[in-house]
Amino acid sequence: MAGIPGFPAQEALNVIDGPLAEELGIHRFDARSRSKAQLFAVGGPLGRQFALVLGDYDLSLGEHRAKQTRLLFERCDLPAMVGIEVSAEPYEGSRIKNQQDSKLASPNQVSCLVADETALRAILRWYAGVPRQAAEGPSLEQTRVAKVAADAGFDLTPERQGGWSIFRSTAFPAWVGVAVQQPGIYRLGLSDAVLGERLGVEFGFASSSEAGPWAMRFDGVEGYVRLHGILLRAAAISRVLHQEGLREFVAKTRNLPNGTEAVREVVQRVGQDIFRRTLIEYWGGRCAVTGLDLVEVLRASHIKPWVDCENDAERLDVFNGLLLAPHLDALFDRGLVTFSDEGKLLRSPQLSDRQWALLGIDGLEARADSLADGHRMYLAWHRAEVFRGDSVRGAGVQ
Repeated sequence: MAGIPGFPAQEALNVIDGPLAEELGIHRFDARSRSKAQLFAVGGPLGRQFALVLGDYDLSLGEHRAKQTRLLFERCDLPAMVGIEVSAEPYEGSRIKNQQDSKLASPNQVSCLVADETALRAILRWYAGVPRQAAEGPSLEQTRVAKVAADAGFDLTPERQGGWSIFRSTAFPAWVGVAVQQPGIYRLGLSDAVLGERLGVEFGFASSSEAGPWAMRFDGVEGYVRLHGILLRAAAISRVLHQEGLREFVAKTRNLPNGTEAVREVVQRVGQDIFRRTLIEYWGGRCAVTGLDLVEVLRASHIKPWVDCENDAERLDVFNGLLLAPHLDALFDRGLVTFSDEGKLLRSPQLSDRQWALLGIDGLEARADSLADGHRMYLAWHRAEVFRGDSVRGAGVQ
């Protein structure tokens, strides 16, 4: 064992709990302050177990004092790696022998000493089943993903953080990360929760409970083509959320004279055209309620009308609009329907059951997860100022 230099166990713990936790899906079974040995699993709580031998915890320093890093694995043949020395004797600590959640008791155990952080990363990636090429540098898949991200508008040089490729843009502040879980299956991280919620609705994703440093994370994204489409949508939605439409409107109307009715009409027409394109981008060209994807007939429906808005920022705010099928737009504009904060389609008492049935809307409702907090502020105004009726009837009431 003398050939392995000392790599303090506290430093190894920081790497395991830090960058490797997100990359490898490391689940811990112990508090950081636990003495002697701490138990982990790679790939979530049901994954392959390993342990880090830490020695005693120094309360005054707030760290473990062991000067070497020793790892324990479920029995396997450890590969020959620089900086890894397989131990001849098993570890017999009570944490490993006596705890029911441990699978590392002797003889179902192999252990090794680790020389440095590079060796630590290499052996844990191997144990997690990460291909050696992915551990050592960008793979062919990562290179293809980088090209897709650049094509979508993430134009800054990608960064590598652990197993993640990080993509940013000069056009908007949101950024995304992609990690290769296994060939053809990806993990997607989003820095913006609103962006993540919109993508989750469109692509039917459930957010991972272990988001790590991300505002939202999706695991198990299957297929390069599907990932391509997601990154394209991520960039398009990010531009909209970053008020690209408002900046375009300001640029196009900056030099127009003020004061005449004709000019006001031109300004409003320019703004309405930009607003419509903005809503088409945000809603993916589909009606927010019915899912109708016939873009040429869909209406960009202001929640708070243009004339009632206090400024251009409100008029061009993507959250001040719903992309609706024509009949829903007409009803919404005249206050005969509105939406609850949960996304439920509500009708005015002024619409009879017979009229409601003839409209063919019975049973429709907006998806609650398709509305963001920004929508709810404007919808509260619509219910108070536009919606016709003191009482509310659910869309399904007969």
